[in-house]
Amino acid sequence: MKLAVIFPGIGYTNQKPLLYYSQKLAKTHGFDVIALDYTDFPSNVRGDEDKMKECFDIAWKQTCEQLSKVDFDKYTGEDDCIFFFSKSIGTIMAAKYALENNILAGQIYYTPLKETFDYVQDGYGLAFHGTKDPWADNETIENLCAQKHIELVEIPEVNHSLEMTDSVVDDIDFVADVIETVESYVSDYE
Repeated sequence: MKLAVIFPGIGYTNQKPLLYYSQKLAKTHGFDVIALDYTDFPSNVRGDEDKMKECFDIAWKQTCEQLSKVDFDKYTGEDDCIFFFSKSIGTIMAAKYALENNILAGQIYYTPLKETFDYVQDGYGLAFHGTKDPWADNETIENLCAQKHIELVEIPEVNHSLEMTDSVVDDIDFVADVIETVESYVSDYE
């Protein structure tokens, strides 16, 4: 039995490329897929600590509600595996949910935030970070990944969505490269 749980971001829904193709990849590899949805976030969050805390609380409540009936134990046998695919604020939710529920899930962190690392389980993950990400400082993410033994893939000149914003073809190539790396990582655990 294999399970993939998808944790979206504030504006980066499950239908955006990284999460859409992560779901497709997981299904192709025989995973059961649960895609969480978050609603009712405030607007203009970046740079506003109170709104960020509000978003965290909203996402955490919705994460717990949506996963409350999932029997994670049925995916913990010798040949079973669990993966959490997460984006932005979803990386915090995925790391915290795994830690607080004692779930050893392979973690795919798309553009983790600094706060994610308050909950990261040492050695369980692969992170992707764009060097032009306004939500997360490059040096901070590099150091936190190193401290927690999380493999880090840095993509030069891309933003928080892992896009360049001025080259559609390059953006599609980035997504393809990221998903190829993720597929290799997931295959190592199967």
